Amino acid sequence: MPDAQVHNIFPTPLWVVDFAPEIHQPLNERLRTTLYDMMGARPEAGTAGTLQTDNDLQTYDEFTDIVALAAQSVQAAIDHLQVECENFEFTGFWANINPPGEAATPHAHPNNFLAGVYYVQTDPGADSIYFTDPRPQAGVISPPVTEEDNIYSGNEVSVPAKPGRMVVFPAWLVHGVPANRSTRDRISMSFNVMFPHFTENMSQPKWQPSVRLKRAAG
Repeated sequence: MPDAQVHNIFPTPLWVVDFAPEIHQPLNERLRTTLYDMMGARPEAGTAGTLQTDNDLQTYDEFTDIVALAAQSVQAAIDHLQVECENFEFTGFWANINPPGEAATPHAHPNNFLAGVYYVQTDPGADSIYFTDPRPQAGVISPPVTEEDNIYSGNEVSVPAKPGRMVVFPAWLVHGVPANRSTRDRISMSFNVMFPHFTENMSQPKWQPSVRLKRAAG
């Protein structure tokens, strides 16, 4: 056989950041204590079985540290994509408290460019997030493989979740969380990112005109 090359076209990036223990351990303890203190009497879980806080935690002084770490991670992702933008903003930032036995059904985060999640508390049995193949027809034919599914044959990717880990991904990418099989709450913080004034600053056509029209006088 002549030399052959494999071209991985249209990749779907995930950025995984693991903060050092000296950073995430005291941070996670503060976050856990703050969330339970601010939540007060524990309410009933919603229809998805997960308790979700207000979605504007980026405006709370209590969450300045985690918002700053998220901003650093997002900036690194934007730099990697070589997106030309002046700045970005968090359109939502909230905490998820996933009780034992509960899951998060597959979903995406519309009207945003990037999304992300940071893990505050996970235990064995509540320590993963999965992403589904965004190609709508990829599962029409799915023959058995010789060893195990890989990036070319699998239709779902599971990423381990552990305290101090942040995962940033395209907001359109469908993802979910398996049922919590541990005995403690699974706690994470999620966020959405978009470009402010997108229409005015970034949505213009990417081509230049070949003909310049003259405006009529008057």
